[in-house]
Amino acid sequence: MEEKMHPNKNFVFVTREVKTTIANGRTVSYMSIALQDKRNQFLVTHPVTDFIRSRYAGLNNNNTQKAPAEAIKRFLNWLLIEQCEKYQLQSFEDIGVNHGRDYIEYLGTERNNKRSTVMAADRYLTEFYYFLYKKKVKHLEIRLRRNMAGNDVPVSPFIEAEVSFPEEDKAEITKITDFPDLKLIPLFIDTAMEVASDIAFGIYVQFFGGLRKGEVVNLNRASIIAKGDYGSKGLKLIVKDKPELFDRLSDLSKNRVKSPRTQPVQVISTLPIIYKQLLSRLEQNKSDNLGQPIFLDENNNAMSGAVYEKRFKRVKDAFIKKLVKMKSPHLPIIQKYSWSTHIGRGIYTIVKGR
Repeated sequence: MEEKMHPNKNFVFVTREVKTTIANGRTVSYMSIALQDKRNQFLVTHPVTDFIRSRYAGLNNNNTQKAPAEAIKRFLNWLLIEQCEKYQLQSFEDIGVNHGRDYIEYLGTERNNKRSTVMAADRYLTEFYYFLYKKKVKHLEIRLRRNMAGNDVPVSPFIEAEVSFPEEDKAEITKITDFPDLKLIPLFIDTAMEVASDIAFGIYVQFFGGLRKGEVVNLNRASIIAKGDYGSKGLKLIVKDKPELFDRLSDLSKNRVKSPRTQPVQVISTLPIIYKQLLSRLEQNKSDNLGQPIFLDENNNAMSGAVYEKRFKRVKDAFIKKLVKMKSPHLPIIQKYSWSTHIGRGIYTIVKGR
């Protein structure tokens, strides 16, 4: 990436939403990064926008694209505008691991950001550096490793360079957003299959697809796009509100989809077993609901978000009993802090990046 830099404090990097019309006439939008002249507000889309398009192209939800765009915008403003005299970079080929490392430590020490905020910046910068590496920035060495889904993902070069993250403020912690050890994930899913098999598939797609509780209960048979035997070669979910599933309910607050989308789900060896179990269960317990819900309550109606929460708590309680029996070192964290169905999104973020 040979884009030349001309550091100048008259300019600033900004993010903006860009809309475009595609072949079928549908309008789609994406986030871009632009360089703005502060003297006349003139904007020019910066080539680094290609990072957002190439890495997050399938995520048409602007809220999802906005976070990485904002993170890279802040990094570029710090590196190329605020610190232009210190680093005096001439092109993107001059960016090194030391610059990202300095920025991450700046976020923690001078800006006093929480550990979770700094670690999020590390994840986005790692993706950005991998993008630069693939653009033949030769001195960047980004190592890959296999995640739980069998995909190669970049390893943080800043962690490997021993960047210092701030300690978590214990006074601020009231809940956990993911498990302290990824090895707890299969144990939790196995527990779901044992004590609440009717929601085991839901828990799987929360952990490996990032679905929220309301998005899970809105799934029906038509929502599932599976390749291979029971999704062994790929699984996608069409996530959108299906109010026809919940005609009998007056309160839909726990049954809503926040982000309509087609969501890919990571595949590990457990998925075909869980999906086959789900289909067998649906053959035995048929719902009269024409919307074909896949999660059913005790009356074979579409399961509400409130009922899903109760089923999840049953799994959580059984899971904790297992940890007690195992004398797990992670038990104090799992027991002390609050967590419920939304932990699936936090776990998905970690799983996706490993």
